[in-house]
Order: sequence, then structure tokens, then C-alpha cells
Amino acid sequence: MSDAVEALGAQDDQVVPFALENRPIRGRMVRLGPVLDDILHAHDYPEPVAALLGEAVLIAILAGSSLKFDGRLIIQVSGDGPVSLVLADYSTTGGVRGYARYDEEALQSLKGLSPDLGQLVGKGRFALTIDPGAAAERYQGVVALEGASLSDSAVRYFATSEQVPTRLNATIARLTNADGTQNWRGGGAILQLIAGQSGTDDARNEDWDYASALFDTISADELTDPQLSAGTLLYRLFHEDGVRIFETSPLHKRCPCTPDYLKSILSQFPPEEHDSMTEDDGRIRMTCAFCSKDFFFAPGELT
Repeated sequence: MSDAVEALGAQDDQVVPFALENRPIRGRMVRLGPVLDDILHAHDYPEPVAALLGEAVLIAILAGSSLKFDGRLIIQVSGDGPVSLVLADYSTTGGVRGYARYDEEALQSLKGLSPDLGQLVGKGRFALTIDPGAAAERYQGVVALEGASLSDSAVRYFATSEQVPTRLNATIARLTNADGTQNWRGGGAILQLIAGQSGTDDARNEDWDYASALFDTISADELTDPQLSAGTLLYRLFHEDGVRIFETSPLHKRCPCTPDYLKSILSQFPPEEHDSMTEDDGRIRMTCAFCSKDFFFAPGELT
């Protein structure tokens, strides 16, 4: 394996598209470092909640990075368990954000356990929304939450809503640095059978079974290892078939919480409601649910 292969996809916070040269198979791999750590540390989520949100962020990127137009892809998970809402938002410009809402007391009842998806979210649904902006109407597909992970629900979505054979693997890890500090990392990969390719159904099914078997050998450690590049991992899996890696796309944390935007929201409320929002220091506080930043406004600014 050459140094050039090892360098492909070596950086964090990027999407790495790939395809198998002699089979109708394509996919994408994502490696997240500082972007994911920033999203999860904004609220200092408990570890099970952070892992769940991190997985949703990875799924949004893996699914959204295939869009051929400017827009957004939104993953929304809701249920009746301790974690009532998980929201991840990916923009085709590479921006990503995420937020989770949970009941602290209900979550404490699971302390000492390694809670699975059912224990954390309960009965609920997995919704994938594609927002093309002003160009067209939104599209949303919904499936019931089933399986051990959000990735299982995402695979079910692709099978039922888009009828695309899909394998998906997304995992989160909290790594300890040499100085004792900890950082969140995430890694994910998606594999799909390309529609409309030539060849018999039997040949296509054989190609899919073969590639899926190799894909399923990816371990969680491989996806989150900071010393293992995406190029090296893809070469390990598919070098016998000829794996082609395309131009990578950078990712960044995106949040639209500007003072002007939040002021425009507050300005829609009548003045008497501004009075009830005003705190002891004479200002109105607005906290962004995504990045947890506080913004302060004097009631007189909002007229």
C-alpha cells in the first residue's frame, strides 16, 4: 500500500466518497473529530445521550452528502423514553449541527446500565427530511424505531422509502489524550447498490452480497481510530476489487444563531410579552438550543 493511499481521507471532519471499480457499488465514509466534539460539548450531554446524538449526526452526513442540490437533510428521532428528541441537521455546504432533549431524572433511572436504543428513546419514530429550500417542497420519510441502533432504523428507511439496498455503520468513541483530557470522535460508512446498472439481477445480487460481507467486517475501533485514515481502511476492505476514492468534502459546525436572527424572532412577540421575558438585569436572554450560546437584548431594541 502506497503513502498516497494512506494519506487519502487522513484528516478529520470530512466526507470521503468511494466506489468499487468493477462492481455497481458506491459509498461514503465520514471521520469526525473537532466538529463532533464541539457539538457534544456544547451541552455537556451524559454519555448515552452524547453517543445517540453523535450517531444521528453521522447518519445525517452519510445520507445528506449524496444530495445533488443545495439544501439540507434532517434526522429527527422522537419517542416516549428518557431521551424524547434527537435532531441532526446537515447542509450541503458541509455545515452540521445537532441537539438532544432528555429528562435528567428519567435518565438517572438507567444509571449503572448500558442502555440500548429502546431504553433511551422508548417507542418512537425515525424521520428523515430532505429540504431543498425554495426550489421545491420538502420530502419526509418516517419509519418506526426498531433494532439496537439508529443505524438500523436508517437502513430500514432506505429499504422502504427509497428501495435502495444499504449497509450503514456509525459509531462514537470518547478517547483520552496523553494529558488526561477527553475528546469525542466519530466514524461512519455507508454502502449502497447503484440503481440502473447493467448486468443480470443474479450478478448484481452476488456483487451486493460480496461487498456487504466485507463491509460488515468494519469494527468500531477502525472507524474511530485517529491513526487510521479512511484511505487505508477502504484499501483494507476492497483492494482486491479496485476501490476508487473521489474528492473529499470538508465539514464544519453550522449554527444560524445570529443576533439579528434571534432579534427578528423576539420582535414578533407583543411588547407586553417582552416584559414577562425580561430578567432582573433588564435584559431578555435567548439561549440557542444547538450551540448553547446566550444572547441578550434590551426590550427597547425590539420595537
